[in-house]
Amino acid sequence: LEVSLYPNPVKDILNVTAATEIKSVEIYNLQGQKVKMSSQKQVSVSDLAKGIYFVKSQDINNAISTQKIVKE
Repeated sequence: LEVSLYPNPVKDILNVTAATEIKSVEIYNLQGQKVKMSSQKQVSVSDLAKGIYFVKSQDINNAISTQKIVKE
């Protein structure tokens, strides 16, 4: 699954784009705890602490992509 996450580093809103329709976006901290879940292409991360997070995106075909982001 080809997913673009921008901006990175992110302050408030994380944009998620992919060639296929995104079904879910989950954000995990470095301890592996899920801290956010969304089905939108724009995810508000303003309430997250500064640091590194992993973003797991799943499309309607159940393909999964995991990428790293930095929260400012």
